[in-house]
Amino acid sequence: MACRGIWTMLASAAFVTTTWGIAHADNVSDAKLPLWFQEPSAHLQEMAKLDDLSGIVVGEGPYGEQGVLYSDIKVTDEQIEKIKAGNFTVAIALGWLGDDWAQQQLIGMKEEFERLGIKIIAETNANWQDSRQISDLETVGVLKPDLVVSFPLNAQTTASGYKALSDAGTKIVFMDQVAEGLEPGTGYVSMVSSDNHALGMNIADMLSEAVGESGDVGALYFAPDFYVTNVRFEGFIARLRAKHPDVNLAVAAGHNGPDKGQEVAQGVFARYPNLKGLYGSWSIPAMGAVAAAQVAGISPSDMRIVNENFDQIVAANMAEGGYIAGISAQVPYLNGITEARLGALALIGEKVPSFVVVPPLKVTRDNLAESYEKIYRKPLPEDMAKSLAASQ
Repeated sequence: MACRGIWTMLASAAFVTTTWGIAHADNVSDAKLPLWFQEPSAHLQEMAKLDDLSGIVVGEGPYGEQGVLYSDIKVTDEQIEKIKAGNFTVAIALGWLGDDWAQQQLIGMKEEFERLGIKIIAETNANWQDSRQISDLETVGVLKPDLVVSFPLNAQTTASGYKALSDAGTKIVFMDQVAEGLEPGTGYVSMVSSDNHALGMNIADMLSEAVGESGDVGALYFAPDFYVTNVRFEGFIARLRAKHPDVNLAVAAGHNGPDKGQEVAQGVFARYPNLKGLYGSWSIPAMGAVAAAQVAGISPSDMRIVNENFDQIVAANMAEGGYIAGISAQVPYLNGITEARLGALALIGEKVPSFVVVPPLKVTRDNLAESYEKIYRKPLPEDMAKSLAASQ
């Protein structure tokens, strides 16, 4: 499979749909699916049929490679000594720092780089602007770091910046997506991500359960062609087909940024007032959908919303018995630790896998407190705990 990180930004559109019926799957045959949608591979279709997805790697990497579990990436005491002796430097070039996913990943990276004796010499945040990230990469290049860990916002337009770093001898570890034209082993070291196909399948399971395994539902998707969100949506579709034939995906609507969730969801609810549930994309657009449901006068009992990515805002809504019925959660702190380890090992010449995954968690109200502690490494906040107890 060729690398699929091509970004096609639809900058002026908040609400984007394209008609592409899938004739062989009745429950999604009328859905309006994105142009970048690819039919799930035979491997993915077989995975989607499994009753239990826990403990296995479901997805494939951007070049079709099988994922390796993060827990297999270890650094020995002898390797740590060698890493520390190298006096290596790293720059962290983030595309976004405005949610818990990014914040927790950064914490994990910083803690592990400190443990390994690698000095952080730059830390940038493009704030979801690819033009700013291009400039950030140029600035980082001047500093000549030994390693860069980065989340490419736009895999196509930023590619030359990453290639310049690679050509200068800088090792690169990618978060969630790889820059176009760079190949593992030569252009970059590795990409670390959640098992995003499994994450999308979890969404399908939780949405189906939340609506009683039947009825019309909708989905918000990220309209630009973005590897991570693409494969989540593909996993969602594959699982709906394979395991939830009585749940009908009546509408799928695209948004082009986290602040567009309410606007797009309002349009969906106006056109499809009888939906029972919604896949709300990740946490921020999902909370926009919550606001849209409130404006439309739809009660939480009549509209169940599930989303990717766990953070405080969706956890609080779930705790109080609101609209959020399920979260397919990443554990970004572990992503950050793993990215640091892979980069460190590459710096001392160790061969590492090109695609490493952290399995997602299925979070419902029943395991909210336990999941919160796994993700944040501290107990559920007192206000959420009180809301959870009061609404049970």
